[in-house]
Amino acid sequence: MKHTTTLLAAALLGLGLHHTAMAGSNNFASATDLTTHNWPPAVSLAAFTSESGEPGHRPNGSNGAQKSAWWKWTAPHNGFCTVDTMGHSDDQFIYDTLIAVYTGTDVNALTRVAGNDDHDSHLGYGSANSSSVTFYATEGATYHFAVDGRSAAAINASNHKAQLRLRLLRARAEHRVGVISIPLEEFMHGMIQFSKTAGHTFSGKILINGKSHPFKGVFGLDGYCSISIERIVPRGAAPQPPLTILLDGTQSIANGSPFTEFALISHLINGAWWGSMATRQTFAKGTESGLKGRYSAAISAPDNVWKSGVMSFTATGAGVVKGASVLPDGTKTTFGSFLCENDASSSWVPVYNGLYKNAGYFASRLKLTEAGATDQVTSVNVFGQHHRPEAPGSLFMPDGRTFFTSVVVKGSTYTPPAAKARALGFLDGSMGAGKLSIPMSSGEINPAIMENLTLDTGNKIIFASKARKPALTLNKSTGLVTGYLLDDAGKKRSLTGVLFMDGMTPKLEGHVSGATKNSFFEVIP
Repeated sequence: MKHTTTLLAAALLGLGLHHTAMAGSNNFASATDLTTHNWPPAVSLAAFTSESGEPGHRPNGSNGAQKSAWWKWTAPHNGFCTVDTMGHSDDQFIYDTLIAVYTGTDVNALTRVAGNDDHDSHLGYGSANSSSVTFYATEGATYHFAVDGRSAAAINASNHKAQLRLRLLRARAEHRVGVISIPLEEFMHGMIQFSKTAGHTFSGKILINGKSHPFKGVFGLDGYCSISIERIVPRGAAPQPPLTILLDGTQSIANGSPFTEFALISHLINGAWWGSMATRQTFAKGTESGLKGRYSAAISAPDNVWKSGVMSFTATGAGVVKGASVLPDGTKTTFGSFLCENDASSSWVPVYNGLYKNAGYFASRLKLTEAGATDQVTSVNVFGQHHRPEAPGSLFMPDGRTFFTSVVVKGSTYTPPAAKARALGFLDGSMGAGKLSIPMSSGEINPAIMENLTLDTGNKIIFASKARKPALTLNKSTGLVTGYLLDDAGKKRSLTGVLFMDGMTPKLEGHVSGATKNSFFEVIP
């Protein structure tokens, strides 16, 4: 038995998925099942043969079979399936291929579904002599795919390899949300919302630099479609290339489990994507998300400029997310997003914020996880970048330099306290006693500041000493904390923090405003 490589390829916005299926078999009866796969290299078809009773694979059946390879596939869903031989870039691959699709269980009694000899395409490495065919697949039906040379001479010592790519454009509605960026234009970032109908029409919008660009269209049978957005420039300015987005609505193999993901490419030709596009969760009438609630979280970063910021948001039962943040450098921003599918106990929330009139951005992918009475907030791929306006006399952002960092978000659901109960049970074990700690920070805080305080059952923060004229107020509805105190030089410093659960432990963290950078603070029991 001889083998060749099958490539099933599709890409998800922000997550390229390219998985290689098991090599095709020389015999129809032992056709390689595409429900399992591994990662073998391409194998020559030079020694492949045809079988007695095997049909010719040209669309008109002429010439007879030559050196064919076989795969089989059972459709997991209804939809348009495309198989092709255009995914190669190796000079040893067969230049002129045939491809055919059949139903049936015996090689000499097959029903042809579709076939192709030549298919020209600018997608991938295909040439006019590559082959591609699209057919409507019925869920549960088994199809056999044959790849052959157009003639015996097409498979020779120089050209003897073949690859098969398979894509499925499912006949079901999809709703997607993601974050995009164009690295070649460092401050052009945004969000994309995308919806596809079961009939393969789609619509959506891209929010880039504060502007909304709606789009709509219809996927081709092979699952591809492209959209271009015109770039408007001031009169007399040099023209800018359009933002061209290539959409691939097909399904792919992921993590060893075939056809578990709807895939979507959104590739900006003059740049690239960042982040990922997740499936927006929908809820049947009368049901709602188990992650419904209000959340509070801290945003922390290890560098010398950003310290700790705060985040407060709500998730509705329908999966709509709205919130606000004070970033670790003090930038205030709001955001809106949706709960998106991850697994049975957690959801993704893609977040994008344009900053300083879109001279920068804050982007993140939050993860909300059901964890009993208190659900958890964590983060994956959180970044911030912007030109922070320099205040007169400030060294915070000298020369308007670019500011980029990765940060960590951690938090939980926040439940407002009942009457005569401390929020999140914070400082309960010490009868409300705690200590405000501001570590020494070069150029800002020297020496470190420590102030004793208590939290009463009315959630009022009371400082033991009035020397620094401290004031700190907890918003019982949101968990946000604001206030101020005097440093050793008598300068008034603003405090911005948040009360949240880190696992099973309530914490209060935030930042202290500074002239050259913000400093970290926490309240320690």
